[in-house]
Amino acid sequence: MSGTVRRAAVVALLIAWLRHPSGAEPATPEPPPHDPIAAPTSRSTPWLDLGSPPLLEAPSARAPSDHRLAAALTLGGVYAGFTTWTYFAWYRKHKPLAQFRFGGDGWFGARTYAGGADKLGHAWATMSLARTGTELLYQWGGYSRLLSTLVATTLSELLFVGVEVKDGFYYEFSWGDLTGDTAGALVAFALSLSPRLDELFDFRVEYWPSHEYRHQFDGGNINVAEDYSGETYLLAFHLGGVSALRDTCWGGWTRFVDLAVGYGTRGYKPDPPGGEPDYRHRQELSVGLSLNLQGLSDWLFEGRSRPAKKIGHGVFEVFNAGYVPAVEWRKVPSGTVMMGGA
Repeated sequence: MSGTVRRAAVVALLIAWLRHPSGAEPATPEPPPHDPIAAPTSRSTPWLDLGSPPLLEAPSARAPSDHRLAAALTLGGVYAGFTTWTYFAWYRKHKPLAQFRFGGDGWFGARTYAGGADKLGHAWATMSLARTGTELLYQWGGYSRLLSTLVATTLSELLFVGVEVKDGFYYEFSWGDLTGDTAGALVAFALSLSPRLDELFDFRVEYWPSHEYRHQFDGGNINVAEDYSGETYLLAFHLGGVSALRDTCWGGWTRFVDLAVGYGTRGYKPDPPGGEPDYRHRQELSVGLSLNLQGLSDWLFEGRSRPAKKIGHGVFEVFNAGYVPAVEWRKVPSGTVMMGGA
């Protein structure tokens, strides 16, 4: 048998072997999940559709990219920028106290300086910074999810503890604010490491600059964080996270609608300019429905732009728009509201 005939015979046998089911043909793939982000599986992360479950991943598992130094430097830049903003917003025009002051501005009392919205603001800010750091280190930096979560959550908590200590020299050290910071860090830790918890809940803020703040912004007030009159904090429950609703023939709408509990205060902060009468204060607690912009963003960019889908998913994890209260309770304080800030 000539060499050409032998080679032809070998090729024919190889093709026949590759066509055998145990050779090249793959097994029947499992059907994809309804929504790889809104409904994480054992192959998806809470925010993004990459990676494996955080507490079960193998030690050698890596995120799709590995830019460790760049991610660490970027996160450092975020912290440097935030620290610079706090100086100009909270301390630059305020004289330090003669001595460090411990105190407390209450919790959610109607006569506290922000009506309790500041406590939710501390929790939301700590959580948001921690979750941003986690995804930056994990998705872009290539660190493990557990390490990314530990580092980002610890840094966020330490930053706001430092802010509270500095407040002790300029305003007063508030145990209530510190409790809010720690609660936010714990929420971030839990959501980052529990795909199922993150599938069901979000803690978001809906914000539109209040008339009181817009008037003062023209005068150089950059303390947008204390524009509580324009903020509503929401604990949102994803209806799309309930498979019994989502997987029905008419259940597609659930990925775009959340059941939410909202809380906000009006008239407490910002303070009126000197010499003007105080604003009318009120606290607002409500239950209603909210547009799930996260689900909408995932749907719009699915198969179109992976970077846009990731960015939208992360941004709308913590920011909200389209909340409609169905039931609302309001409370107006009787008496003088305390002054305070930061």
